[in-house]
Amino acid sequence: MRSWFNLNRETSFVVKARVIVATATAVVVAIVLSAACGSTERATLVFAAASLVDVLEEVRIAYEQDTGESVQFNFAGSNLIANQIITGAPADGVIVAGWTAVDKLVKSKKASEVDAIQVLSNRLVAVHPAGSAISHRSVQELVGAGRIAMPDPETAPAGEYFEAALKEQSVWTEVQPQIIPALDARAALTAAATGNVAYALVYETDALSNDDVEIAFAIEGKGMETMPRYYAAPLLGNDDAVPFIEYLATPRAIAIFERHGFRR
Repeated sequence: MRSWFNLNRETSFVVKARVIVATATAVVVAIVLSAACGSTERATLVFAAASLVDVLEEVRIAYEQDTGESVQFNFAGSNLIANQIITGAPADGVIVAGWTAVDKLVKSKKASEVDAIQVLSNRLVAVHPAGSAISHRSVQELVGAGRIAMPDPETAPAGEYFEAALKEQSVWTEVQPQIIPALDARAALTAAATGNVAYALVYETDALSNDDVEIAFAIEGKGMETMPRYYAAPLLGNDDAVPFIEYLATPRAIAIFERHGFRR
């Protein structure tokens, strides 16, 4: 997605966030690989959507307690994850938001469509800074309501979902000039939590994880392209991530996901 207007100093944090997250991703991969090289038993490495940071860390603890096996994560936007793996980043499996990232991996012969399974679903919401005196109740009311942070469709499936939802409700053209593109849903959430934008369009689970924002309203869509889904898959020819992916369907893992607001 292109920036539709020049960012001033107050909104330049969005650009900086992209650099910081990209740098952090590279550092995480380097650390994981370094740790792996120094260990006789390498931990399973799963590349996962940034919106799963909190819940997967909790699932990881449960998995390691229940199985004695280790798993580590590299978190990033789902489309960025696919691009990283396609260009050679090492991984055993992925958990991504939306089918676009899976399709990229399948077409690049990095994963098999047969092995990709839906593991979770989410919900689209609009949030504003906590305590904001102004609150709207529909996407139509967002037109002219100030700057809106939204995940960039080019880097995050969440952005694809929101773009589809806004087009479905015939407000995309009108609201587009107000949008500040963010690297992913978490970056958009931070923009609202810090008061740098009037609204952010994020996943419901992200909104529930931050006390500095309040949910204004849910954005309900009719088409599948507006319904957030998460898919997990091992990389082609690599079964190391299969035990962890299978663990995601256990009662203990499901209970953790539901407590964080995710749906099956």
